[in-house]
Amino acid sequence: ASRTSNLEWARRLESRTRSFGHRSLTGVFLMAAGAGGFGCVLPGRPPLFSQNFQQVEALKWSLDLDGVAEIRDVALFLNQPLADPNIGISCYITAPPFTDYRFLGAVTNACPSGIFRISWKAEDPIPTAARLGISIEPLQNIAALQAATPPGREFLEFGTGVAKDLVHFLQSFPELQGPPGQHVMSLFDKWLIRFQDKCKRDPFFWMNKA
Repeated sequence: ASRTSNLEWARRLESRTRSFGHRSLTGVFLMAAGAGGFGCVLPGRPPLFSQNFQQVEALKWSLDLDGVAEIRDVALFLNQPLADPNIGISCYITAPPFTDYRFLGAVTNACPSGIFRISWKAEDPIPTAARLGISIEPLQNIAALQAATPPGREFLEFGTGVAKDLVHFLQSFPELQGPPGQHVMSLFDKWLIRFQDKCKRDPFFWMNKA
């Protein structure tokens, strides 16, 4: 159903963009998001532009990355406004086998640049390779993705991972195996629930001085 709706949206967009003098989606995206239309910067590396990406579908591009352990953020930007104000460019990342893409963020005419944190699940090792995915999508799809990806997710995952590691460390001491240890563990459980709840309400609460 999702693929069908995307195709219908693409046909409508193609019809609307014919007024620009283009005969196909490829034509309008060469102007709006193709050659030189968007770019990204990985800290410490030269800027990359759309011509550095491989176009895998009419509305999608990809770029293979190495040295992933050194990459913490990606900056995405538009070089020029998109031809259709009702679309935006989403950025995704995936690790081998490159099947599970994770939404990082998006840029639009209203917000033509953004810096997105690259984070991996706490229980997974940092991959040695990754792939960036770029997709042109309707603004309503982008809004849904952003709503499902609240800011501060990496702090929640980091805090949870630290708490679990500390619990495992404390459990290795024999003196904490009896009732005193169970009391300590129950306190950590309460702290973790409190931490997760505060992160959901304000991911940056720990930056407040009060």
